[in-house]
Amino acid sequence: MSAFAEKASPKPDSASQLDEEQAQKRVETASMFSDIPERKLTWKQAAALLLTEYVVLAILAFPWSFSVLGMAGGTIATLTIGAATLFTSHVLWRYCMRHPQIRNAGATAIQTIRGGKQCTLVWGVITGIIMFLASLLRDLKHMSALGLCASSTMFICTLVVLAGHGMQGTPNGWEEGVEITWTVWAPKGTTFVQGVNAVLNITYTWVGQALIPSFVGDMANPEDFPKALYVSMAAEFCLFTITGAVVYYYAGTQYSTAPAYGSLIAKYGKVAAGFTLPTILIVGVLYSLITSRAIFFQIFPVGSVHRTKHTVQGWSIWFAIVFAGWVISFVIGEAVPFFNDLLSLICSLFDSWFGFILWAAAWYELNRGKRLASPYLIFENVLSFLMFVTGAFFLVAGTYASVESIRHSYHTGAIKAPFQCTNTGFTFSR
Repeated sequence: MSAFAEKASPKPDSASQLDEEQAQKRVETASMFSDIPERKLTWKQAAALLLTEYVVLAILAFPWSFSVLGMAGGTIATLTIGAATLFTSHVLWRYCMRHPQIRNAGATAIQTIRGGKQCTLVWGVITGIIMFLASLLRDLKHMSALGLCASSTMFICTLVVLAGHGMQGTPNGWEEGVEITWTVWAPKGTTFVQGVNAVLNITYTWVGQALIPSFVGDMANPEDFPKALYVSMAAEFCLFTITGAVVYYYAGTQYSTAPAYGSLIAKYGKVAAGFTLPTILIVGVLYSLITSRAIFFQIFPVGSVHRTKHTVQGWSIWFAIVFAGWVISFVIGEAVPFFNDLLSLICSLFDSWFGFILWAAAWYELNRGKRLASPYLIFENVLSFLMFVTGAFFLVAGTYASVESIRHSYHTGAIKAPFQCTNTGFTFSR
């Protein structure tokens, strides 16, 4: 474990130590005789799950954010929000170590590949069924292999996007005589709503702390989690920044799209879109699994035979939870058919809490009575206050900007009606 992790590693307070140790022993005893094991993840498998969560399609929205914020503005926003995510993730790990009982807190691509020949609604149903069936798995250990597949294909997709923009000459949709331009800072005329939505797009990709308790809670040695965190964060800093900057440089302010394969010509764009599909499916399965486990564990407490054995009641409840979750997800996905604005609205309403505010509160709870005891704690105190202020800003200003952007999009006819067979894929000009 790193020196920082050792210094920050929390010790249980005497008031709650006995109950938490007893809860831990009950879980360990149940796992020894379990058909459905818990707490078996290694830190490498946890790193694979983190990469599954973060190396996703939303990476391809970074060039659009850069086109709104400018090259320097986009880079600063990416690195700053990434650093905030690293700090709050580490705080959350410490909180989980203090309280070990806490464990839970692709149609566009297909249409692009097939040229809009099938109904988007049909592909939504097909992909939903595939992810529903895969979500019937009940343990996280098997997800690590799928996670490596998801992050690997998304990495290949990113390479195709980067190389394609460099090789194609001019972006998809380019017209003769139009000069492709990029700016250092936000282009002239950028509005507050546009700027906030661009930052929220970046924030949405970075914020994933809500799944950390599940990963830590399923690790054989949860004290090793910082290793997984540092490995995944290093990859994310590189991928997010390079993708945003390089694609924005070649596509410019005029032709940057979200996802970024929309500014590629057909022979590159269709290949890139194809490589996003495994990621879309597997990440959907991961989020379904985490959400379903959270509900399932509330119904059946630690030590329940339905959590560790193959029982009719246990599997029936699990099936019902997973099915209900995917039905709700499908309805929301079809009823809110827009990409950038949806990311911004989700980020404002949920990531403001699960990315900033809650973990600032967690730090204050962890360090009650000693928040000013050392220069290091004073520094973290200031950081935690900044996290709270940032989260509050995203909640209020971000929600306003997202709603205004959605209203504008509907007013201009940029969004299709819900539950329609409209083609949402990109059309390639060459």
